[in-house]
Amino acid sequence: MKKIIILSLIVILLLGYVFLFNLKASTIPLGDVQSFEKTGFMDAETLSNVDRWVAENDDFALYLDETTSYFRVLDKRSGTIWRSNPNDRDPWETTPGKNITVTAIEKQKSTLEITYFDKAGASTTINNYKLAISHPASVLNDAGARTYDIKYLSNGFQVLYRIEDLEIDYLFFPKYLPKDVMETLEDRSILESIAYKGFNEETGLYEITAYESMSRLVKNRLYEIFYEKLGYTRERAIEENALYGYFEFYEKVSFEVAVEVLLTEEGIKTTILRDSIVEPDNVKIANIILYPLFGTAVSEVADVETEGYIVLPDGNGAVIDFNNGKSYQNPYRKHLYGQDLSLLPYKMEEEQQKINIPLYGMVKEDGGYAAIISQGDAMANIHADVSGRIDSYNKVFTSFDMRETERVMLGSGFNQYGVNLWTKAIVNTDFSVDYHFLTGTDNSYVGIANAYRTYLLNQGLTDKDQTEDTILNLSFIGAYDKKEFVLGVPYYTTRSMTTFKQAESIISEMIDLGLTSLSINYLGLMNGGLSSDLHTKADIERILGGKRGYNHLENTLDELGIPLYANIDLSTASDYHKLFDRYRYTASRIDGSLSLAFTYHYPSRLPYSETQYQHSADDFVINPVYYQAIYDRFTKDYDGNYLSLGYMGSILSGHYTKSDVIYRQDALRIQEMVLAGMTETIMLENPLGFAIPYADVITDLPTEATLYSIIDDQIPLVQLALSGLIDYSTQSINVNNSRSVDYNFLKVLETGSNLKYTLSYDDSRELLATEYNYYMSTQYTNWVDLIELQVNTMDDLGIHEGYLINHERIGLNVYQVTYSHGLTLWINYNLSPVTIGVTTIDALDYVVVGG
Repeated sequence: MKKIIILSLIVILLLGYVFLFNLKASTIPLGDVQSFEKTGFMDAETLSNVDRWVAENDDFALYLDETTSYFRVLDKRSGTIWRSNPNDRDPWETTPGKNITVTAIEKQKSTLEITYFDKAGASTTINNYKLAISHPASVLNDAGARTYDIKYLSNGFQVLYRIEDLEIDYLFFPKYLPKDVMETLEDRSILESIAYKGFNEETGLYEITAYESMSRLVKNRLYEIFYEKLGYTRERAIEENALYGYFEFYEKVSFEVAVEVLLTEEGIKTTILRDSIVEPDNVKIANIILYPLFGTAVSEVADVETEGYIVLPDGNGAVIDFNNGKSYQNPYRKHLYGQDLSLLPYKMEEEQQKINIPLYGMVKEDGGYAAIISQGDAMANIHADVSGRIDSYNKVFTSFDMRETERVMLGSGFNQYGVNLWTKAIVNTDFSVDYHFLTGTDNSYVGIANAYRTYLLNQGLTDKDQTEDTILNLSFIGAYDKKEFVLGVPYYTTRSMTTFKQAESIISEMIDLGLTSLSINYLGLMNGGLSSDLHTKADIERILGGKRGYNHLENTLDELGIPLYANIDLSTASDYHKLFDRYRYTASRIDGSLSLAFTYHYPSRLPYSETQYQHSADDFVINPVYYQAIYDRFTKDYDGNYLSLGYMGSILSGHYTKSDVIYRQDALRIQEMVLAGMTETIMLENPLGFAIPYADVITDLPTEATLYSIIDDQIPLVQLALSGLIDYSTQSINVNNSRSVDYNFLKVLETGSNLKYTLSYDDSRELLATEYNYYMSTQYTNWVDLIELQVNTMDDLGIHEGYLINHERIGLNVYQVTYSHGLTLWINYNLSPVTIGVTTIDALDYVVVGG
């Protein structure tokens, strides 16, 4: 009996351990969705004003063409007119040798483009020109029929599009007619000659042989006979088909989507209203493009080529020149905020920069605009293309994913095939793009950056840059795990690259050199080191000096006014603490498997788990609803004032199960909620736009764009928006080995950045036989002299006595940067000297020309 009681207690304790004291899931914050009402709309068929005044303020006036739903905005400051669609015919239509397609012309006349998928996962793309704005002639309607409604608001309007093909379908007519019925019909000869060409002697039935592919002419004639003479209905035709064994049912594809356009103080706000969307049961919307040709730039006017460029937020920023002749290159398309961490591909993609900020723009000769994706940004894609591919227009626009998809491979060998899996419900957000119109000296990529700067200030970003000296950001490599062997049996041991005492020694050496403006970020500090488990506690690694050693270092640096950031990650974990936690807290892929943060094997481009090579298991990607609970538990055990958050604010991950879908937009709102509640001073690494207002310090901002062939130049768009508001740095100069140290330092000067180095006390060769050998050159003794030189150079220049206010290209790979206090630099990235006027700039060097 006593043994039974003991066993029962053990079982109860084990069950309690597994199922009690678990992390509590957060409630997902409500999405940005405005209610939609169908009341108050007017049928466009009853409206005829081609230039109706809608709204006006001091700078802009909004007008609507009720017969097309196209709008225009007058910039009263300059007289520039911005149009939703081109108002003139494409020059290609009248240019010999230019073969513009009907599809391209219809796209120019559309305001929405929809991609939808069927139950098999196959996708189709349509636009709303011939399906809502101006229908072609059909059996029941004349050409030019309009299937949209308009509602006027105090400062704008809404358009509700009913996107459908008005042509009647084949089920309007019976597929079979009995012989005795056919013989009684007055129009028998016509029916037999145009449609009922087949006759089956056994069944005595006449049959429409081309039933599902009847032309409109045939449908017209059949409609006259069956409906105008015989009084048929579609339901009767379907019933008669069923009598003779034809049960196929055709459900017409139709959608309802409402768009809202509002006049603002900066320009206009365009929105796809999520709650207006109506879909049929048999197909679902995957993606919607909003105003694909808004503000587009034609290639030439009166035989004179137009000048200007498109601005993209790829990496630090990129430019595509109008009419650059690269129509043979792929057009630009990229998702905002990078790859979903929970849906990493099973084959490594090409290395590229991500889009961090929801901004793009266009600069034309008579004006420009900055477009800010203010709602649905985590589901957005930016597209850009130049004239010469399908038409005469240079264009940039946004599309929004309504759902997420994952492609899975089934079968094996030669029988392998792919299937697209889709989530069910539409993401819970509206989808908005705010256009800020630019004129005068603001009509440049600097003006576009300044528009986003103003937007960030309105979103809560405060001026946190109070320093005038160069801040040296040092990331110390702490504890790491290394595989060892005893009698051939592998096990992992924890090693150190920089103990707390060694870190203090490095810092003292820096201070002795006069480098006092320091900021320390400690990597591999706790919970397993560089590969850490779930951060529900702050277990400082003993090999580094333990809790006591950390407190001593923290107090020492506090007296010196140097912040010490503890690096943690709330988004991934190498392991959990309890049985079943991996199934409880790990995010799911759409195919139902657990989400893993893959480490890729570069030669094969596959995750290590898919290869024969030995490697530790991939980290688990944590379901976003547990971020808050993890942070709350961690801070109960951590009493420091500074946190560096790893992936948090820098990458989004969803969670996809049939019963519980968390889209990236939901994950964004969760991260915003967690960041807003943090009381520590926060360091974010290469943050996404929504997280920038919550950062106190930013590191690892990109200094280059992805060099796609269609791109003509790269610019410091992100830095122009942030300079003077918050301290930021580039990636670590000694770790970013895709470029030389000299090149990386010039990028620091060009972007108004602070310096960052990743250092260790011990020789980085100790990491060669580990999974952290990407830290190839971190031993601090190799870098001290260069660090001192670079900091002193920047302070002598007075870089941080002002902030970046202007940037322009003055030659091939030569740029002029201007700071607010008058400092002006010419920077030459060429491998040979360049002479401008009487000034020669050496290869990979700069000269001071002002200040």
